[in-house]
Amino acid sequence: MSVLSSMATAISGLETHGQSLAVISDNIVNANTTGFKASRGEFQTILAQDLNASGSSMQIGRGAMMTGITNLFTQGSVTRTERATDMAIQGNGFFILNGDRLGQTYTRDGAFRFDKQGWLVNTNGYHVQAYQASEEGKITGKLSDIRIPFNTMKAKSTGNVELNVNLDGRAKIMEPMDLTRPEETSQFVTGLQVFDSVGNAHGLNVYFNKTGEGTWEWHGMTDGANIEGGEAGKPSEVVQGQLVFDQEGRLQTSESATVNGNFINGAIPDQQFLFNFGDPIDGGGTGQKGSTQYGSKSSTFRSLQDGFAAGMLADTSIDQDGNVSGVYTNGQNKLMGQIALARFEATERLSKVGENQFRESVDSGQPLIGKANTNGRGVLMTNSLENSNVDLAKEFVEMIKAQRGFQASAKSITTANEMLDEVIQIKRQ
Repeated sequence: MSVLSSMATAISGLETHGQSLAVISDNIVNANTTGFKASRGEFQTILAQDLNASGSSMQIGRGAMMTGITNLFTQGSVTRTERATDMAIQGNGFFILNGDRLGQTYTRDGAFRFDKQGWLVNTNGYHVQAYQASEEGKITGKLSDIRIPFNTMKAKSTGNVELNVNLDGRAKIMEPMDLTRPEETSQFVTGLQVFDSVGNAHGLNVYFNKTGEGTWEWHGMTDGANIEGGEAGKPSEVVQGQLVFDQEGRLQTSESATVNGNFINGAIPDQQFLFNFGDPIDGGGTGQKGSTQYGSKSSTFRSLQDGFAAGMLADTSIDQDGNVSGVYTNGQNKLMGQIALARFEATERLSKVGENQFRESVDSGQPLIGKANTNGRGVLMTNSLENSNVDLAKEFVEMIKAQRGFQASAKSITTANEMLDEVIQIKRQ
């Protein structure tokens, strides 16, 4: 009887509109959830009933059913925060998490922090995955948990010094320098700091003296108290060399040799120093990208060295490429790793597992893992969080539509019930 089938049809309407309301309610309650992605119910008609055997000219629909729920991965707005470990993705990528309970999962929620052991984790304690860095600070292809160790960075002794100066070409030629009186017998001096193998800093004065046309001798000297065999209060030579310039004031040749690198206080013996004064012509350079001899006052415009003292971890930083670094009290930054991102060919087919996380499914395909801003994985934004992409105004409209549909379906059932009552009353009469 068609009255009975109409009740079944109306019941399917109750079910589908109720399911739709459940999806809409989930979207609404997560309107302020970081990284949340809204869902949309997908509905289709149920196979129609043929009223005769001749064909489809007389068919009655049997209602509707939910055939799936689609995740909507549109971009949410990005909000700036004050925490350096907060991250957001502008684009299609996902952060990769690893936890004991859910295994490897994917999320857009970048509210991360370092736990008490130095691991970078989300609010549930799942470890953020990143490409590891070698001891030399080079990113490797190994993907694993990333950790900032709360230990002391060991000291590094100075081995290379870059010193760029201009030596006054108008200076007079002098007698060779008297190393017992360098201040009085040199024409220019500049100071720098070098470190021994245990991180002790030692002041080093570099004295320059013109000994011929375009030729300068130089001597790096420190207080004798710093050097084995030295006498406190008197200068001791550590390194020496010679600079030769051509007629245009360009650096022709540069020589450097360590004289006495035996610092006291536990340093390794015979520490070697290599001084770089620029790109000498004899070495294939231009002679102009470093030290020069022009007709202007002698001056220093670059002084760099590669040593440093020991240091403690003071802070952490994450840049826009996802590089995670430790900032130490000795002024050094140490690269610990680089945040990895994943993308999927069918993002909307990922499976929700709760806690703002997704898991790959057969329909989504396998994750394509790589670095930020490569192959469509999105741009990483630090000090930022992605907001929910739920549009509350739209969800309220959809909720009203679901409510009206549910009420109409319920009305269809009561109407069919009244019609059945009429049939029963006819039979009784």
